Amino acid sequence: MVRRLDSDMTLKRLTDDIDNEISVAPGTMTYRDQDEWIKISAPPKPVISKMVGSYVELECEAMGSPPPTIQWLKGKTPLTENQSFESNMISETPSQGLGKIRARLVINYLLPVHSGRFTCVAESGSKIATADSTIYVVKKEGFERNFTQLLTTKILGAHHVPRISLWAPTYMDVIGTNVVLPCRTFGNPKPTQMWIDPQGQVVGENDGRVTALPDGELSIRSLSWADMGVYTCVVRNMVGQDSAETFLYPMKVR
Repeated sequence: MVRRLDSDMTLKRLTDDIDNEISVAPGTMTYRDQDEWIKISAPPKPVISKMVGSYVELECEAMGSPPPTIQWLKGKTPLTENQSFESNMISETPSQGLGKIRARLVINYLLPVHSGRFTCVAESGSKIATADSTIYVVKKEGFERNFTQLLTTKILGAHHVPRISLWAPTYMDVIGTNVVLPCRTFGNPKPTQMWIDPQGQVVGENDGRVTALPDGELSIRSLSWADMGVYTCVVRNMVGQDSAETFLYPMKVR
């Protein structure tokens, strides 16, 4: 099935929140030179209070030009994949375009160590925007007594449904440029990943101009008008699956 939006839906989706940054011409969308800009379009929930053992997700969405990167902090410490959380930054690919990027931080099993302030830091060129969320962990009676058992059965080696932790709901760039669409994921067991193009075909690792990269991103070289449409990132493991869509719109420079 070809996954394209009709013209009215296209213009509405692209002009929501960013109508001052683009101009519409018959049959295409044009890009005008502008200063860098960024804003948090959907901040994470400011306060979360959950019982030990709960599942918690924080989501943060930013939009800007060039398309932003997003990093999570706990306090002042960047969260990396070597810790209990997932860190997500887009490859720093130069872009003249506009983008809406969404990042998700998942805590599969909430522990007292997770109490504190988490910050979504979005960067676009030299511009930075932030949004905070504070997590309060409520202890259960007998938690310390059963911690060793919890560690072995619920935390270490536990299987989890895969989740996509960073993607671009909307991405616009100039025709002729090289584009990299992000799709970062995590899960246990490690999920497999694939991209489906607007024609409903699976993108391979050696498909020429449009290529699924080993790290999960989708590379499109020399963006053309024919590339417009919805690209879907799908991840699976033995526990379940997740997916996220990116609407890609090529623009002409005015």
